[in-house]
Amino acid sequence: MCARTHTRAAGARAFTLVELLVVIGIIALLISILLPALSKARESANAVKCASNLRSIGQGMAGYVAEYRQTYPAAYMYVGQKTSANGAGVTDDSQGYVHWSSFLYGGKPGANTDAATYQTTTGWDMFTCPSIERGGLPPTNPAQGNFDDGQEADAPGQVDQQAPRMAYTVNAAICPRNKFYVGFQGAKRAYQFVRAGSIKNSAETILATEWNNDWHVIAAAGRVNPDAQACKSHRPVHGFKSAGGVFDMETVGANLGGGVSIYRCDKNDVSVDTPRSGGAVASLLDWIGRNHGTGKVGERKTNFLYVDGHVETKHVRETVDPTFQWGHTYYSLNPNGDVKVP
Repeated sequence: MCARTHTRAAGARAFTLVELLVVIGIIALLISILLPALSKARESANAVKCASNLRSIGQGMAGYVAEYRQTYPAAYMYVGQKTSANGAGVTDDSQGYVHWSSFLYGGKPGANTDAATYQTTTGWDMFTCPSIERGGLPPTNPAQGNFDDGQEADAPGQVDQQAPRMAYTVNAAICPRNKFYVGFQGAKRAYQFVRAGSIKNSAETILATEWNNDWHVIAAAGRVNPDAQACKSHRPVHGFKSAGGVFDMETVGANLGGGVSIYRCDKNDVSVDTPRSGGAVASLLDWIGRNHGTGKVGERKTNFLYVDGHVETKHVRETVDPTFQWGHTYYSLNPNGDVKVP
């Protein structure tokens, strides 16, 4: 029997090179149209996830406040530090930091002192944001393997009691820094813990927000290698300044003596776009990210958690104008009655 052979049907022909190029061109055009839409959808989902995590932080804060006499936690303390001059304890960061994220994670200040707790990302999801590289900024003293390129620890060999990747920071006017008595590191006025009931208009007062995506913006020169930098992700932010437009944490805070007024920042104290490493910072509000949106100058926004627990997505400038949303006064400072309107 003869083998059967297959022949092309009469009139059938292959695609020409021109036809193939046309098809490829059409596919490329469709991809170019769809990619921005897909990217926008992905970023929108990231923004929603960040807002959801920030809302969870608000719930954690509410639980903490309910358990601890209606009082907000400190933004950070030194490991081994006391809150009064009578039991001074350590007065520097040589043993690392205890961060507010550890207070929420453990339910009790200092409850989780095991370094292994801070060497894994397990259980820390609510402190991360997918819009920030690696989910957030590293601690000032990270565990091995968690350093970012060019980062150096503030206290080499220590591991901070802080979320391994931190996407959020708190309002210093509500969650105080660790200068709890006059004279501590030269402090001229003390920080104090803030009761929830003392905060006016909780629906328009910011409690927490997102970090700038670039940790170098909040960096300081390293202590061992002068060419390296320490990431100051343990610090809070605020919306205040002193006369002359000074925003430095050490100046607009406990080191600002009595009789020197504190002023509220206005929109001119906030950069329109996200500052990058090496760029000028208009105020500490520039430490805040512009992590969500189109990418166009002035249109990128961030999430803000308010004291009453709700979250809003807006540009940082909208937190000072038309309504100042960083506190009726600098609640965490004592005295704090000298805050002026710009």
